[in-house]
Amino acid sequence: MVEKAKIKVGDPIILIDSTGFEGQGLYDGMKGWANSVATVDQTYVFFMPQDGKEMYVTPASRVEVDEEAKAAGLELNENTIAKGD
Repeated sequence: MVEKAKIKVGDPIILIDSTGFEGQGLYDGMKGWANSVATVDQTYVFFMPQDGKEMYVTPASRVEVDEEAKAAGLELNENTIAKGD
């Protein structure tokens, strides 16, 4: 079994289970960023869509590292954060 990559703050990620977020405009396969990572009883990721500034808290099991974007050197920083409203 291939183990999922551990998500770190700033990683490019993909939302793989948008259950419960449909009313927020989120969808399976949506790309974004790990704005923050917190562990309480399990690990949670603060998912920030690529083109937005809102954050949505979700269990880490519902997102995965975008390996292709990470290999290309993409990470959340002042150059990649959305500049719009």
